Parts: sequence; structure tokens; C-alpha cells
Amino acid sequence: MAAVGTYSRGRSTAASIRLSLLQFVADPQWLLPSMIAPVLFGLVSFELFRGEGPYFLTYAILGAGMMSMWGQTLYGSGWATGQDREWGTLEPTIQAPTPYLYVVLGRVVWNVLSGLLGGLIVYVVVVAAAGGPPTLPNPAAFALMFVFVLLTLAAVGVVFAAFYVYTRYAGFIQDIGEFAFYVGTGCMFPVVILPFWATPVSLFFPPTWAVDALRYLAIPGYVGFSWGVGWDIVGAIATTAVYLAVAGLIFHRVERHVLEEGNLSQY
Repeated sequence: MAAVGTYSRGRSTAASIRLSLLQFVADPQWLLPSMIAPVLFGLVSFELFRGEGPYFLTYAILGAGMMSMWGQTLYGSGWATGQDREWGTLEPTIQAPTPYLYVVLGRVVWNVLSGLLGGLIVYVVVVAAAGGPPTLPNPAAFALMFVFVLLTLAAVGVVFAAFYVYTRYAGFIQDIGEFAFYVGTGCMFPVVILPFWATPVSLFFPPTWAVDALRYLAIPGYVGFSWGVGWDIVGAIATTAVYLAVAGLIFHRVERHVLEEGNLSQY
């Protein structure tokens, strides 16, 4: 039974990713808001600080690229459960044998990957403006950490999707929270330059730790959190695990409610 359950969950996640891909190809509207603004931010930051040092190009690309991926994750996560509510398929999907968490996970994974496409566009445009790619001291470690950053974004996206089940104001939360999250997680610039009271709040989010570690690996002489890249990675792993556990608990509670009541009409 365990093998059958595991297969069913994996198949459901893969099917969810495939369906999200087909929906994106049919109507790729989500790429526009997560691509245009980051490209503009990347070009403006590069032009304003051109010649400030050999690694500022890396700063500009990382900041704007993370902005693209974070925006896609934030908006896509809201739609991960919102589409079922709008189409009337939320309760039937939750009542299916496979836990709803794995359906949402597939959608969030696709949102992160499509955000990566927006980040790639940022990279191409800024590198074209600069006339060459940035220098990376350790490309292999950077690539590995970058993949882990995507995982932290997915973890946050799954928690948001779980929380959005309990509110009909997901769009409002996304609109007011987008730039707050850009700044608060250090996507645009290091958290350490913010007021001291902002750091404890920022550390609640896995990308804060992961992005700081990514900058340590990409920019020699970078000064971020005083504990260094090693504890950044530990903190990112710990907070990501907590987020995934919280998402699992919330979705389990939602499933129990639907099985007992048959609907989510009060939310």
C-alpha cells in the first residue's frame, strides 16, 4: 500500500506540473508581470552603478533575477488554490485519494520554473547591456546553491497556497506584499543594510538565508550575515523543512474539514 500511495502522489505531482505547463502555454500571462519589472530594475541598477566594481554586475543580475522568480512564486501560489476555488473544483480535488498538497506542489514547482525563465531573460538582457557575463569564483557551487534557492521559494509558495485556502483576499495580499517580500528577503539588496529590527522578521523566510549564501558564493568579499555561508545554508535547510511541515499540517486540516463538511463555503 505504501508503494501504491507513493506512486500515486508522485504521479499526481507530475500530472499537476504537466497541466500547469499546458495552461501556461495556452495563456502565459503570468510571465509578463514577473518579467518586465525585473528587467527594468536590473537595467536601471546596472546603469546607475556602472563601474562601481567587478562584481556589481552579479549584484544586479541576482537582484533582478530573484525578483522575477519571487514574483512568479508569490502570484502563482495564490492561483495554485484560487483556480480550484474559481472553477468549483476545490472540494472534489481535495476529496481525491491523493493528498491535495501534492497537487498544489506540482503547480508551485511549475511556477518556480517559469520564474526561472523570467530570471534567464533578466540575465540575457543585463549581460547584453554590460557587454559580457559576470565572473563567478565557483560556478559549480553557485549552480548547486541556486537550485536550492528555488527549493526555498517553492517551500514558501506551498505555505502561501495553503494559507490562501482560508482567505478570499489572496490577490490583495499578493499586491501589497510583493515589494515587501522583495526587500524583506534580500532579493534586491542584502538584508544587513536594512534597519536592525528588520533582520529577525526576514529570518522567518527561507529565501533570506539562501540568497545570502548565494551572494557569499558569487561575490568575493561580500559581507552579509555575520555567521557566514555555512550557517546560512543550515538556516535555509531548517526553515525550509519547517515551512514544508507547516504546509502539510494545514492541507491535512483542510482535507479533514472537507471530508467532514463536504465544502469550504465559509472561507
